[in-house]
Amino acid sequence: MSEPQHAYAWQMTQWQDLQRLISAERLPHALLLTGPSAIGKLRFAKALVSYLLCESPGDLAACGQCRSCHFQGEAAHPDFKEICPEEGKRQIGVDQVRSLQHFSAQHAHRNGGRKLVLIHPAEAMNANTANALLKTLEEPASGTLLILVSHSSSQLLPTIRSRCLQLSFGIPRPEMTESWLRDYVGDQSTAQRLLAETGGRPLAARQVFEEDGLASRERFDKGLIALVDGQRSPLQFAEEMLDADILQVLDWWVARLLSLSRHQLADQVLTAESWQRFKAVPSVSVIQGLERALKLRASFSRGVALNKRLILESLFLEWTQLCQNRAVS
Repeated sequence: MSEPQHAYAWQMTQWQDLQRLISAERLPHALLLTGPSAIGKLRFAKALVSYLLCESPGDLAACGQCRSCHFQGEAAHPDFKEICPEEGKRQIGVDQVRSLQHFSAQHAHRNGGRKLVLIHPAEAMNANTANALLKTLEEPASGTLLILVSHSSSQLLPTIRSRCLQLSFGIPRPEMTESWLRDYVGDQSTAQRLLAETGGRPLAARQVFEEDGLASRERFDKGLIALVDGQRSPLQFAEEMLDADILQVLDWWVARLLSLSRHQLADQVLTAESWQRFKAVPSVSVIQGLERALKLRASFSRGVALNKRLILESLFLEWTQLCQNRAVS
């Protein structure tokens, strides 16, 4: 594994909860790590895998020195299997999950050791894949631990959720993530702005910084203002946005609608000053638009085939009509 083999500082509560289960030898056969995306759940899962496979783990992490840790560093540990969408795909294939039956049936290479399976994101499984996994969960192999990571656990089959011990992760407190992000981006104000833009999700904030996403969001905001000012049509604006990654566009749209909703309902400061002119849009319409955008983002993340052009045209046409009805100016 390429990432450091320890959980983030803001995940210590969950780490300690699992430590107690491990110490009491009460670790279940399946864990489901749930919570918003880009807060470090996958890092936590990989740190847990390293810890459980390590021959001499410390209190907080694997030792990094034993033979097992070296195997992991080379991504070649015989007792670990990672299942995620293959390159170029957004869904986990049914054959990937079916291979678990053979993997789980084998004995661990270390006496008394475990075989570990990491599946992420779990919502990338379609119905057939989920049913294949369910068979493994219903008849768990002794000594095998399945770790599922999900950004949207409501999309999973209830029968899958019920067969896993769920460990929830929320948005970290700003005081825990600002210093971490500040060390990466170079200054406090930029870190605060990035966290505001991404709803407090530290890894999303880092990604926005790496992709120069602040500049992209400013460009999207300017295009939207031109749209409601009548300088371009919804079809023209959608055409301009086709070159941008659809997930990046939806991340911007979700962030802006969420900020607007929080401003309307809780008088929180708007992330983007230009959105002051949209305060008159009915809060019910904002929430409905936010729910739709979240569903669209989840669908695109899972690899569902949707028409990007039609989606964008629909979003911007609907927003233009809302603004015209309220005479936003």
